[in-house]
Amino acid sequence: MSRFSVVSMRRIGVLFFFSILTLFADCGQAMARRQSFDEAAAGVVNAFRSRDQARLNRFVNSEQGVIVMYREGVYNVFKAVSRIDFAKPVPGYFPYPKLSSAAPLRYAPLPEYDCQREAWSKTGLFCDPKHRDVLLSTTAINLKRNGLKEISQETIDRFRALEAKSVRVVLVDVNGNDLVFYLTRIGERWYLTILDRVSSDCGA
Repeated sequence: MSRFSVVSMRRIGVLFFFSILTLFADCGQAMARRQSFDEAAAGVVNAFRSRDQARLNRFVNSEQGVIVMYREGVYNVFKAVSRIDFAKPVPGYFPYPKLSSAAPLRYAPLPEYDCQREAWSKTGLFCDPKHRDVLLSTTAINLKRNGLKEISQETIDRFRALEAKSVRVVLVDVNGNDLVFYLTRIGERWYLTILDRVSSDCGA
């Protein structure tokens, strides 16, 4: 075997070795990111269940805050808050849910709410990282289009950017109570950024 062939084989071996190392490193990072997401989702749910306001607000980014979506008449609307206050829910007439049970997080298609049956399609805690929701930006566009609120294009673009990097999480307990929220990775942590209080509100 020529010296050139030996050198080439060594180079191929080195490249293969580093490729394997890179693959394992990527897998490790993906597993760590999934674990941190699972912990954040469980942390938010458990804080709501125990009404632990201090614990819940540790999942709120001080710069981003939380955007709460809710129904006002026939329109979906939203309000940005710096923190969640159980004594002052948004909207004021609609207390935050009292959840009867928790469930392990399942990566699966999300439950859907049926207004005719007034029920979700399934119970449990679900997320689907492949699903990208546009409820917030669509709400802003509709409010602007109907002249109900002055919303800049910059704000709409910011909402779209937030949606693009957020994961929707849906919890439906055995009594049909629900908690729908979004987690967004900011820096090295997952934060609660959007709270959906409209998906199971079919009132006019």
